[in-house]
Parts: sequence; structure tokens; C-alpha cells
Amino acid sequence: MGFSDITEPTAHLTPPKDPTETFNPVKLVNQAADLISPTYWVNEILNMALGFNPMDKTKEYFAGDWEAYAKCGEVWQNLGKLCVDVSKNIDTGNLSLDRTWDGNAADAAYVYFKDIAARCDDLQSELDALKTEYAIVSQGVWAAAEAVGSIIGTIGDTAAVAAIAAAAGTMMSWTGWGAAVGYGLAAVEIIEIIELWGKATATLNKCQLITQGSLAIIASAGGTLATKFADFPLPSSAYDNPVV
Repeated sequence: MGFSDITEPTAHLTPPKDPTETFNPVKLVNQAADLISPTYWVNEILNMALGFNPMDKTKEYFAGDWEAYAKCGEVWQNLGKLCVDVSKNIDTGNLSLDRTWDGNAADAAYVYFKDIAARCDDLQSELDALKTEYAIVSQGVWAAAEAVGSIIGTIGDTAAVAAIAAAAGTMMSWTGWGAAVGYGLAAVEIIEIIELWGKATATLNKCQLITQGSLAIIASAGGTLATKFADFPLPSSAYDNPVV
């Protein structure tokens, strides 16, 4: 007898849509960096305060194709929907077959296909867990980049003020008091830069903790999926009717 599927599982196998937000954290940092004039004095101030360029450090942290990563969440979700639809089709066919086939073989087949359908249904929970954690990581990275980008912009403003003050102190060094005022203001701004970078580092560390927590859940879900696939019930051989 023939069977008609009640769902079309492959309808879920579509390319993932672009994220509602453009998950490109490096772009946010670049936008903040664009506001900073890369002059000699600004670079000198940043080197004196931190010993490195904070924009470069931040870009290294957020490097990667986060937009593609964000799309993966939808892919996992779609695969979960596919598994559910496959389960529905198997269940429907199994019930139809059960109405027209009796005997020991029929009973064994019914149990077998019922188990297959249940296993397909069971896969959705792990796939949905992957979808959720991918979203948490993507959104966490985006939020962190937005916050750190804002801090980087403030660091740039502060470094510019310090650079102007230091340059003025150098130009007015012949007066004595001019140098003291200029360098004194620059020192205050340098302390502010150090404190701002401390806030940026705290934000990055918090993002890293969230990411590590999600990655642990992702690894666990992936391991569970692998186990379920390895344990998937497959017939050892084709059915051989003993009467034939």
C-alpha cells in the first residue's frame, strides 16, 4: 500500500535569514576607532597609559565571522523542525499500516517504527538547545562589542585631550608653569584612560564567561546528539518471512 506524507520536512531546509542585527562586532569597534585621530601625540598617550593600542586589542578579541555564527542558530532550529515532521510522517504511515496488517511481524514493525518516530522527535530538544545557546553567544558578543566600542570612543576623546595638554606643555616648557599645567592635565587624562580600559576589560571578561558557559552547554548538546545518532535503531537485515 502507498502512504501520503502529512508534512514536507525538506521545506525547513532553507538558507538561514540574515540576523535582525548585523552581527559584526569588529565593525562597531572600527566605528569607534574612526573617531580617534591617529596622531603622534594620541599614540604616545595611549602607549604611556596602556602600553598598547586598545583598538587593536579589542579587534583581536572580536575577530571572526559572527554573522555566520548567528545564522547557525536558525539552522539548528530548522533541523529540529525537520526531525519533528519526519516523526509525524512515520507515525501516520505506521498507523495506516497497522490498520491493514496483522500478525507477529506487523506487531514488531509497529513497535519498531513507533520507536523510530519517538527518536526523531527526541532530537528536537537538543537541536533547540543548540539554537538557544548560539543566540545567547551571538547576542552577548554583540552587546559587549557595543559597550566596549562606546568605551573606546571615550578613550579616544580622553587621549585627544591628554595629547593636546602634553603638546601644550612641551611648547610652553620654557615658562616652567606652562609645562607643569600641561603635563599635569595630561597625567589626569592618562589615569582616566587606564580606568576606562579597566571597564572595557571587565566587560570583555563578563562576555567571555557567558560565552564559555554557553559553549559548555553546546558541547554537551552536541555529545548527546552524537550518542542518539549512534544509538539510532536500524534493522539488522531485511525482513524474511518464514512462511516463504
